[in-house]
Amino acid sequence: MRFSEAMTMTEGGDGRFTVTFDRSWWVVSGPNGGIIVALLVRAAQARLGTQRCVRTVTTHFLAVPTEGSAEIEVSVDRLGRVAGFATVRMVQDGRNIATALVATAEVPSSLHEWEQRRFPDLPALDDTWIMSSESVDVPLHRRWDQRWGLGVPGLPETSTINGGYEAGGWLRLSEPEIYDEAVLAAMSDAWVPAVMVHSGLPVHTPTLELTVHFRTDPRTIDLSADSYCAVVFRQLSGREGFLDESGEIWSPDGQLLVLSRQIGILLPAPDGVTGERKFERL
Repeated sequence: MRFSEAMTMTEGGDGRFTVTFDRSWWVVSGPNGGIIVALLVRAAQARLGTQRCVRTVTTHFLAVPTEGSAEIEVSVDRLGRVAGFATVRMVQDGRNIATALVATAEVPSSLHEWEQRRFPDLPALDDTWIMSSESVDVPLHRRWDQRWGLGVPGLPETSTINGGYEAGGWLRLSEPEIYDEAVLAAMSDAWVPAVMVHSGLPVHTPTLELTVHFRTDPRTIDLSADSYCAVVFRQLSGREGFLDESGEIWSPDGQLLVLSRQIGILLPAPDGVTGERKFERL
């Protein structure tokens, strides 16, 4: 199922939409959180309009969806001159699956601009690594073209943090589509969590909360569908069974597209899943 097919929704009126999950975007125990956020963003845009860029979405994941249909309910909280706000809820068989707060906004002109973050230091695309094998089939990994260049396990020279859990490289959809806020939202949760590859432990990390800030409207820059974005994800703290992750997504010409932040739960992986993964250089 291509990304655009996974985003298909039927509008039922009164801010309600029907979507369908299959296993194309599955991780360990259900759909990837990024695809859920992308659906909530698309539903919000259907009510708030697409003239303004989505600037922020914060999602709480309440339960894991199963295969089949789910309902999305969008309530427009305010649609003002500069910004629009919506509350979005996903429900399946009477269960609350996820809730999100979405804000879209545009200002006529920028008074001042600056960027103090640095574009990640990555090798060229044909000098990167790919994850060649893992202990369990994760359909999500076939949906994304991941080229590892940062935090490659066993290669400390590819890391910027001594002993830190970080990962990243070049990323795009395996079947490229035009970049928009939904694609970038999904991308913010698409990379293999660093703790899963660096610790060697059989764990998985379902997301409790994910916030995505859109720093550049992808429709206003030269970003083709087949472009690889530069991404970096760092999990610098794990305490009391929870971890935090910060992420950055950059256009190939050095424009910061997305900042993300999430809180995940560190759980034992299901039986039969190990922490072993193999990487090979292109």
